Amino acid sequence: MKKFKIFHHIDQRTIDEMYNEYAPVFILSTGRSGSKFIHTLLSKSDELQSYHEAFPNLQYFSNYAYHNQSKREVLIKMIEAARMELILDEFNNNKIFVESNQCLVFFAYPLADLFKKSKFIHIIRHPGDFIVSAVKKGWHMNDSIWEAGRVKLKDMAKWNAMSQIERLAWTWSVTNQFIHDFGASIGDEKFTAFRIEDIYSDKNQVHSLLNFIGAEIKIPDDVIRDVQNKKINELVIHRDEPANMKKVLNFPEYKKWDNENKEIMKKYVKPMSDEFGYRV
Repeated sequence: MKKFKIFHHIDQRTIDEMYNEYAPVFILSTGRSGSKFIHTLLSKSDELQSYHEAFPNLQYFSNYAYHNQSKREVLIKMIEAARMELILDEFNNNKIFVESNQCLVFFAYPLADLFKKSKFIHIIRHPGDFIVSAVKKGWHMNDSIWEAGRVKLKDMAKWNAMSQIERLAWTWSVTNQFIHDFGASIGDEKFTAFRIEDIYSDKNQVHSLLNFIGAEIKIPDDVIRDVQNKKINELVIHRDEPANMKKVLNFPEYKKWDNENKEIMKKYVKPMSDEFGYRV
C-alpha cells in the first residue's frame, strides 16, 4: 500500500525518511558483465522494483564523474537531480529500488552520501570475457553518446595510441579497482561482491545476493533456473545501424586469443584478476 496516493502530496518527513532510512540498492559493474541478467532476475520479485538503466541513465557523464571525484557536491547534485524523485516514488510504493546501471559506478560515493542506508553490489566478470563482449559492442571504437561519456585516460595522446584491447583492459581494471576501494570504505553491511559466472550457475549465490538486498526477498528456485538458462542481452546488429557504430559479430573467445593479446591484457588486469579468482 502506498504511503501517499498522490506523489506530489508526499511530505517533508517522508522525504527525510527516504534519505535517512530507506535502502535503495545499486549494482556496480564495468558493464558487459551481466547487469541485464541481474535486472531480469530481480524483476521476478514483487517486493523489488528493478531498473537496468533508469532514465536519465547518465551515459554521457561517467568519464566526467571519474575524473572529478573531488567535486563531491557537484556529483551529489547531479545524481540527486537524476534519481531523487524516482527513488522517492519507489519508497512511497513500499518497493525496494534496485538499479544495475554501469553509469552509476563513479557516482557511488555521492549515492552513499545521499541515501544513508543504501546498499551496493559489485558484479565482476572475467576480464577476457568482458573484453570480448565489449569489442563486439564496439566499445572504444563507436562514435556515440555512450562513447563520448565512457571512462578513459585524461592523456588523450596516450589514449589514442592504445589498442582497443588495451583500452578495455584498462577500463576493466580502473572500474573494478574503483568499486573495490569504494566497498572497502563503506563496509560489509552495505557492500558485497559476486562473480557473474557464479550468479549464472549457482542458485545458492543467487540466494546470497537476494538475502543481502533484503532477508524477505525470495525468488523460487525454478524461476531462478529458468532465468539462468536463458540468453539475455545478446548482441544484435540491425540492418539500419549507422556507420559510426563499429559492432562486430565475430571476435575470438578469450581462450583462443594469441599470447600477445593475452599479455597486453594481463599487464592491466593483474593482480586484481587474481584477487577475484580468475585465471588469465
